[in-house]
Amino acid sequence: MNEINMAEILIVNGIGICLMVFLRLTRIENREKRFFDDKIFDAMIWITIAGCFLEYLSFVIDSRLFTGCRFFSYLLNSLCFIGTCSVGYLWCLFVDFRIFHSIRRIQKRAPWLALPLIADVVLNLINLTGCGIIFTISADNTYQRGNLVLLVYLILFFYFFYSLFLAGHSKKHGLHIQFFQVHYFVISCIIGTIVQGFSYGITLGWASVAIAFMFVYIQTQSLNSFVDPLSGLYNRRYMDCILSQFKENPSLSLYGIMLDVNDFKRINDLYGHSFGDDAIRGIGTILSNVTPDHGIAIRYAGDEFIILLPADEEKKIKDLIKRIHQAAEIFNSSGKAPYTLSFAIGYSQFDNISKDMEQFLSSMDQEMYLAKQKHYQQDSCDRRNR
Repeated sequence: MNEINMAEILIVNGIGICLMVFLRLTRIENREKRFFDDKIFDAMIWITIAGCFLEYLSFVIDSRLFTGCRFFSYLLNSLCFIGTCSVGYLWCLFVDFRIFHSIRRIQKRAPWLALPLIADVVLNLINLTGCGIIFTISADNTYQRGNLVLLVYLILFFYFFYSLFLAGHSKKHGLHIQFFQVHYFVISCIIGTIVQGFSYGITLGWASVAIAFMFVYIQTQSLNSFVDPLSGLYNRRYMDCILSQFKENPSLSLYGIMLDVNDFKRINDLYGHSFGDDAIRGIGTILSNVTPDHGIAIRYAGDEFIILLPADEEKKIKDLIKRIHQAAEIFNSSGKAPYTLSFAIGYSQFDNISKDMEQFLSSMDQEMYLAKQKHYQQDSCDRRNR
């Protein structure tokens, strides 16, 4: 490897490391919460830092002869290949959560989505035997690509294109506005991967990932204004954007479900506001897990929540309400908290003819109020009978 190439490799990967360290420090300073996507993003940052460093080391020792040189070359290059696909896998989980805010959805999809990554790991472990299916290290410690190296790139591209499909599908078939521009990340990574893939000695893959993460971070800072920091659900500002867009082009039958937490003030009074905050977080988890992929859960105000759901049958709405009550019962029976959760729920259908948003919200609120009154009457009756 000549000096010019090594200087270029050092500079490019050094810039990538500096960007990721800066991003990591910035996130620590600005962090007020740690949702699931925060943890994934941090993991991708650390993998990118390691990838930039390990790739530089692999070029440093390439063609150099010393004790254990071939072993280290095999190890470093294998870790780089596994690292790239690991970032692709985590990126898909990150995009999924940013759109749907559902841990349960992630738990269902993560195992099968990990299969291409597992295949990449297995191929690289087999390659360590010296068979050369992915790459070989010659006797003079020189790296050479193998016949199946293209398969690793295809695995990586699968993750990239899956994330694009996920974002496009969620917008087309649900209520998810395309605020999160997934292609900013994907295009940057694809360009870097292709350039490095066709020109060995030009290292741009990991640096392009680092640059892409900077784009993602800048974008997510503005997107966070549409997410409630306590519950992790979308907020009223996002709901206004959804309803405004739907009002202009109501192509689906839209239902709304409004929920109010019964006796929420009692939770704060008996256990303190920290438990009240914990209750809001628990409700956010419950609603995100029961809301279908094409619907969205929103923290409307205080202890009031709304679920917007495109549906062609009222039965689907009633089934969802039933699942919400069941999820609350499961939470209460788990004993995770000293309080119990229950909801007063009302729902209404958006009128495509009048397109009156105020009437839509008011109808939900009135139905919820009636449910609230029934709860208080039942509670009062139970106390008298004790």
